[in-house]
Amino acid sequence: MTSRNPHAARRAELLRHMAGIGVDGLLVSNRRNIFYLSAFRGEDSLLLVRRGRSQLITDGRFSEQAEQETRGIEIVVRKKGLMATAAATARRGKVATLGIEAEALTVAQAEDLRAALGRTTLKPVRGLVQRQRMVKDAAELAVIRRAVAITQRAFLDTLPHIRPGMTEMEVAHILDRTMIELGAEGPAFETIVAAGERGSLPHARPTERRIRSGEAILFDWGARLEGYCADLTRLAFVDRIPPIYRRIYPLVLTAQRRAVAQVRAGRKTGEVDAVARGYLKAHRHGKDFRHSLGHGLGLDVHEAPSLARGVETTLRAGMVVTVEPGIYLPGRAGVRIEDLLLVTRKGHASLTSLPRSIEAFLIRS
Repeated sequence: MTSRNPHAARRAELLRHMAGIGVDGLLVSNRRNIFYLSAFRGEDSLLLVRRGRSQLITDGRFSEQAEQETRGIEIVVRKKGLMATAAATARRGKVATLGIEAEALTVAQAEDLRAALGRTTLKPVRGLVQRQRMVKDAAELAVIRRAVAITQRAFLDTLPHIRPGMTEMEVAHILDRTMIELGAEGPAFETIVAAGERGSLPHARPTERRIRSGEAILFDWGARLEGYCADLTRLAFVDRIPPIYRRIYPLVLTAQRRAVAQVRAGRKTGEVDAVARGYLKAHRHGKDFRHSLGHGLGLDVHEAPSLARGVETTLRAGMVVTVEPGIYLPGRAGVRIEDLLLVTRKGHASLTSLPRSIEAFLIRS
């Protein structure tokens, strides 16, 4: 997209998708989707997208913010309930069939909206904006690249501070603070710092467990910048690399390399997952790879498409995806290596540049 107002271009594209499913108005209630389509970052608001005019329904707390952040959108400051105002706005706009985001609107909100709509038909839709969000435009890619740069720099700046005796929580706080000092809004998700045997927990939360010399530390972290996320995973080792990692780390790295080589426009996401999964299974670690190969990334740290078994989504140029195979040995060790890729017409481009060799992040205490 080359529009000076990418949000207007996104709304125009959404209108074309809406016409294909028979709705002439879409009430957007997912906050990430509202931001994607309007640049508004407030709360307790709705966006009505329809041909000729889009309207942001909010209240007095956010009216000034809405005027500052949006362009080409009418601001409707409600005096009644949110759903009642949305229904009245749709009726005034002569919306005959109003789509609602089935995953975002509560049952109670849908019932209130239906009761206030009168003759307007209500049609639940699923994933309409999320599917559009899968392919990033130039403005989004520029922000994601900056978020990744902060993420990588913060990790490199954190490593020299790590010493045996520090807790996982202390290290996570340093990493989070460093991302913010480098310009991030904050972490994109709760930073994972998992020492030693706790690396076998794919979504370990940092604890008061103390880091010891001679063990691994698994990091899964990312910065959030202007609403967009980064997401990386690396292992560091304190003083030396335990033998078990010498055995399983190369397997994960090879599985990742093989999968990355398959990332290109036209490939099915499940096929890419199968490459890494098949390699680890052939080396007797299929059951130790306990999650999907990867996921899309943008305004949400986990969004479509999913690189998982049996998923038939076709990769398209402009998608940003993670590739993150892992081996998890309960109570013993865990390895995951995660990078971000931009799918291109001819293949892919890596958005990350941190080294992946097992020796890359060996901390000398």
